[in-house]
Amino acid sequence: MSNTFEIDYGELAADVSEILLSSAAIQERVAELGRAISKDYAGSTPLLVGVLKGVVFFMADLLRSINIPVEVDFIAISSYSPETRGQGLVRLVKDLEIPIQGRHILFIEDV
Repeated sequence: MSNTFEIDYGELAADVSEILLSSAAIQERVAELGRAISKDYAGSTPLLVGVLKGVVFFMADLLRSINIPVEVDFIAISSYSPETRGQGLVRLVKDLEIPIQGRHILFIEDV
């Protein structure tokens, strides 16, 4: 695969030595996911829950590829400190605003 970018990312691309997936391949996979969600949840209104802030761009692309009604909400979490990060301890910075009881929830993460 080529190491050239379809868009000039300037300094952001300086440390990139290899591109594993092209933008087109990623866009096609996101479209596939959107079609699958639309099919699997047809007739319902699932709630997509994203973890801020890293998920924003992926979730926006995913939402554009879903053709059924959905609702969107976000949570934000933060590590307590560098010492507790390795223990998996986090604190909830922003909780959900939409009730989830009895809902189909799709948890969208950027990792």
